[in-house]
Amino acid sequence: MESGGSEKKTNFPFDYPSYDEWLAVARQELDGADPIEKLSIKKGNLDILPFYSAPLKESVEYSVLKPSSNPYLGARSWMNTPKILVSDEKKANEIALEYLNSGAEGILFDCLSEEIDPVILLDKISLADCNISFLVNEAAEKWLQDFQLFAESNFNKDQIKGCVFWRSMPNNYADIAQRFSPWTQFYSLGIIVEQQEDITDDIAKTLHAVVQLMDTFSEEKNNAQIILNQISFSVSTSTDFFLEIAKLKSLRNLWYQIRGAYELKNDKPLHIHANSTAWIKDSFQPHGNMIKSTASAMASIAGGCDSLTVEPEDPTHETMSRIARNVSSILREESLFSKVADPTAGSYYIDAITDQLSEKAWSKFQSLMK
Repeated sequence: MESGGSEKKTNFPFDYPSYDEWLAVARQELDGADPIEKLSIKKGNLDILPFYSAPLKESVEYSVLKPSSNPYLGARSWMNTPKILVSDEKKANEIALEYLNSGAEGILFDCLSEEIDPVILLDKISLADCNISFLVNEAAEKWLQDFQLFAESNFNKDQIKGCVFWRSMPNNYADIAQRFSPWTQFYSLGIIVEQQEDITDDIAKTLHAVVQLMDTFSEEKNNAQIILNQISFSVSTSTDFFLEIAKLKSLRNLWYQIRGAYELKNDKPLHIHANSTAWIKDSFQPHGNMIKSTASAMASIAGGCDSLTVEPEDPTHETMSRIARNVSSILREESLFSKVADPTAGSYYIDAITDQLSEKAWSKFQSLMK
């Protein structure tokens, strides 16, 4: 519950209850028990209070998501990027073209093979008009070189948009960052944020991974700047709506704190990819994933994701795949999530848990650095 204080609005006929008034009524309804002790809950090591009010905001550090610069996608901008498993380049290309012609703004190619022909995979796909990303293994470096040659021979470097997310970061990541640095809208060092039992560990371990990449080059600012500009994050989002919003906001806030610590320019915005993993529960069937994916996608968008993947229950089922792709389109075109840059700005609850999450994750990150 949130309260704005005890002041009375001119065109609103009811007084807002003060914190003390709420506390007295709640204590009475709980037969004299302390409402804070009785109604507070724990999520991991986060303390979630039953009541949030305006005075609390004075002690909270918060930031507001900036409006997008993309007039087509709206003030709250994200790319709808369904995932395609690449086992056959020609088949994957056919599926990708179908998706791009039916509402998708990009594709996330899941590349398990060490030998992929990008010419076949990307045939007739305009890299200047959509976001093309890759989920790869450490051994993908060779065909990524072929991808770079193909892309640069057909498109302007400033137009190519997308990310490369590594299941395991290659040893020569600095060379990769250097090669892709002229691509101003592409991120070659994508880090997958592993889901931990405690959400603060998700962020702390991710920041630690970033610093490990950076430490080799921290004294060479030009190289460090190049590496930092190539980093992006892929985050899996769960069913906990408010906590997932706070997680994405906290990750973005602490990322900029890391950049500040290295005293590097903030000349390339952070790209966060959100992934709603398939969720199957017998008691919610059929199509239980549609409920989960909608809540997860809404949290990802409100939290500030830049690209969004909604995984279907069964990727081989045409209807389920279409439902998953349409979640993002419906949220933009019918639910109008794109109209407001930061729909949760001003929420005492979201600001408070984002601040608490950031503080605890930063503390754990500092412990990992010792």
